[in-house]
Amino acid sequence: MASVQDIINAVYRIDDDAQDVIARSAMCAQELSKHSARLQAVVRGSRSGEQAVRQVDEARRAVQDSAVCLQRLLNEGTRFIALMSQ
Repeated sequence: MASVQDIINAVYRIDDDAQDVIARSAMCAQELSKHSARLQAVVRGSRSGEQAVRQVDEARRAVQDSAVCLQRLLNEGTRFIALMSQ
């Protein structure tokens, strides 16, 4: 059975990895936003092109939503560590 310290250490490792993923997600969302704007400028008036723009925007939102979920996980990990350290 894992000790409390082992669990805390695992939470710290998850925290480090999640922070990295959050940062990469922010960069990815920013790039998707740029691509969407560029694509929109090229495909204006094309129904299929505008659908592609909507799909890129949907992908950007999904990446942003996943980063929000990871941030919630980090917050819970921080709370857990604070409670276990008392």
